[in-house]
Amino acid sequence: MRLLVIDTVNYIDYPTGGVMAFYRTMLPPCGNSLILVGITTDVTTPVGKWIKRDLNGIEFDFYSIKHVIPRSQKPLVPRRITDVLLLKRSLTRALKTAPPYDYIFTQSHEVLHNLPKKLLGKTCFVSPGLTNPLSISRYSWARVFARIYDRFYLMPKVAKVRWHLAAADQRSKEDFARRSGGYIKPNDIITFPTRYNDNIFKVLPKNECRDYLKIDKEKRIFVTVGRLNWFKGWKLMIDAVSIFNKKEGNCKLFFIGDGEDDVKIKEYIRGNDLVDVVFLVGKIDPSGIAKYLNAADVFLMGSFAEGWSTTLVEACACGVPCVVTEFSSAKEMIQDGKNGYVVCNREPVFFAEYLVKALGLNRLKVQEYNKKYKSLAQSRIMEEIDNILNNDN
Repeated sequence: MRLLVIDTVNYIDYPTGGVMAFYRTMLPPCGNSLILVGITTDVTTPVGKWIKRDLNGIEFDFYSIKHVIPRSQKPLVPRRITDVLLLKRSLTRALKTAPPYDYIFTQSHEVLHNLPKKLLGKTCFVSPGLTNPLSISRYSWARVFARIYDRFYLMPKVAKVRWHLAAADQRSKEDFARRSGGYIKPNDIITFPTRYNDNIFKVLPKNECRDYLKIDKEKRIFVTVGRLNWFKGWKLMIDAVSIFNKKEGNCKLFFIGDGEDDVKIKEYIRGNDLVDVVFLVGKIDPSGIAKYLNAADVFLMGSFAEGWSTTLVEACACGVPCVVTEFSSAKEMIQDGKNGYVVCNREPVFFAEYLVKALGLNRLKVQEYNKKYKSLAQSRIMEEIDNILNNDN
């Protein structure tokens, strides 16, 4: 079975976020059974033609539709708009000249919108989450169009795909079905949790990781990973750690990742006299993230919305207790008092209280409990996709 994968990513490290994280776990086990259409951030890669391209030691058939210069600043025109226009011009040629394939695979709404109707019947659409992307857009004006986006842009196309896989819980599937206005039923959506790279994200000696990262072994260390954006709840996490620090002291919070709120967060840290408590590490490679997770006493997430969070899966794989807000998959992954806590109130004082509780959890028991998530290791992903596509009723 060969899958034609189409998305506006470079399949290596751009853009950051759950979409790219999924492909990083998908590519190694699936290998060159995948045919890739994407973008390139490397000026030496040809655009508009099929080539053989080496990605992490595996050779793929690859077609780049555009060369992109990565920028952390928010673009004037949203990527969703430019991607639609880009795909409209270039996808037809890529499809006509593609090597033989059995099915189409994408996570992109923009790709779905531009696929010919006759190909939707052999398309597998994977949703990193089922939240309306415009409802959490970094462009405030775009949020006004969230309901229109669902009704006229997204749902009619999703209803026509052969398979819809989603990293989402049952409640999220039911909400998505309601938003569709009858186009889609909850049972039309196959729950497909995020996978993680079990060669990288695993339990490592905590003190060795702290030595490597030059982190004081006596400090209480909190770590969060993700895009630096308001909907990730950075203010909630900083405020909660600030409250914890005033009561307990001797702690640090590390943000791993980059994004458009970088300057805002730095200003907020300075304005609240937290420069010795909160640190922005920036974007680092997965092995570095695994070291920070293992060095942490508690992993934090303050998101307003998520799919089946990649970073939460990775934190669980590293055996670190987690304190997270209530988003899709949170209660599927985190059991209160077992491997962390789900905080249903977004008040910083409550979040801070659960940080104290999480510090009291036995780390060895947390690690033992989290062994059940080994089923989400990336090594099984191709087998599961193959079962879904070839055993369709």
